[in-house]
Amino acid sequence: MSEGEGSLLCVLDTHVLIWYFTGNKRLSDELRDIVDRVRREGGRLLIPTIVLAEALNVATKGRVEFDFRQLYQLVRDEPEFEIVEFGAAVFDETLRVEGISEIHDRIIVATARFYAASLLTLDGVIRALGDDDSQ
Repeated sequence: MSEGEGSLLCVLDTHVLIWYFTGNKRLSDELRDIVDRVRREGGRLLIPTIVLAEALNVATKGRVEFDFRQLYQLVRDEPEFEIVEFGAAVFDETLRVEGISEIHDRIIVATARFYAASLLTLDGVIRALGDDDSQ
């Protein structure tokens, strides 16, 4: 994602959201810097409801230790975060996403396409099939 090219509207995938929130070193400096810049410069970080559901599942199963309720409260309270729902319009876009077998990943890609947002992800398959601005 280059400066000024829709860079202040981003969709976060589950790993990016959790690892940013927990300060996990597995999140690249580049992705952390993008999220920080969007927050600093008044952009919007779109969080699909499917990402929240996945994060809840990760927390419940103990795969990554973090307080889901605290993460959820941050996403709800901070003005730069916006929870976006999985409705009919995003579902229609999901039907056009090909090459991704996991339905939750297809929904995340479709959400980024629907909102014409950059997709912040660590998943190489999603990056290859997502928006041109996927990171």
